[in-house]
Amino acid sequence: MTAPGRQTTGSALSGTVIGTDRTERFRAAERRIRFVSRIMDDLVEVPGTGRRVGIDPILGLIPVLGDGISAAVGFWLIAEAARFRLPPVVLARMVVNTVVDVVIGAIPFVGDLFDFISKSNARNLELFRRHATDPGTSTTEHRAFFAGLLLILVAIVWLAWQALGWLLSTEITPPF
Repeated sequence: MTAPGRQTTGSALSGTVIGTDRTERFRAAERRIRFVSRIMDDLVEVPGTGRRVGIDPILGLIPVLGDGISAAVGFWLIAEAARFRLPPVVLARMVVNTVVDVVIGAIPFVGDLFDFISKSNARNLELFRRHATDPGTSTTEHRAFFAGLLLILVAIVWLAWQALGWLLSTEITPPF
């Protein structure tokens, strides 16, 4: 038995809720996420560039604390999205977007410039919109992204292994 205004779809175990309650929850969550994303990534337009920036690059100027606030906001956005039972691969993609933003953003000067370009909160908002409004949306591109990431990781480990082998096999003659 479901509450008035709620419908369940699929098996009783899936618990997917459609109808007015999910739509209202989506709209409320989307408003919160959009508001925070706009403040962090798109608050004002930089005159003459047509680009918008938020407070994320400014927060990045505050060592450690600014990056911590930026990370907390990014992971709050992911937690909001997780409440809608987005596919795990989409949530993982959102985590990667946020982690890359935080890690590169933590590098002095370079990270501050990266924060002007990177808009991880806006990208995560788009992922949320796409997958929360249509839970059946394809996740193929996200799976391909992680397959490519795994391939790069394997290549880096292999290159490191080869470099270590080369270094250990090099004979070093004493200077005397």
